[in-house]
Amino acid sequence: MLRTVLSRSLSLGLAAGLCVLLSACGGEKGPEMAKVTGKVTYQGKPLTAGTVSFNPNDANGAPANSNIGPDGTYSLQTTNPDDGARVGSYKVTISGKDPNAMNTALPGVKAEVKSIVPEKYEKPETSGLTADVKSGSNTFDFPLD
Repeated sequence: MLRTVLSRSLSLGLAAGLCVLLSACGGEKGPEMAKVTGKVTYQGKPLTAGTVSFNPNDANGAPANSNIGPDGTYSLQTTNPDDGARVGSYKVTISGKDPNAMNTALPGVKAEVKSIVPEKYEKPETSGLTADVKSGSNTFDFPLD
């Protein structure tokens, strides 16, 4: 009898512990994320400075952004470095600013930063660039003219 009571108590204790452990590990999942990388070129050459922004078509979505590296490459981030973008459809914007113009301003004088790509690419309504992010790894290259 004592052995049965101890056995049941031990079983219940293990079951309760397992439930707590599973609920701690299996909490609510966030939206599905996917890695997104690519390259931006302008007139056939890598865009060496600027930003790429993925603006979600879904009002509940979150934008993803990246700086463009000196070789024209980018890797999107939504919340954490290189976490990519949420799976879904996006309008893409690209801005490219002349990095030399930022360095030539006098102290206390606001620099006039010239865009090195047509301004139409800086707005989701006019860029004409889109992307459908799928599960897994995605590559989107943007050859601008």
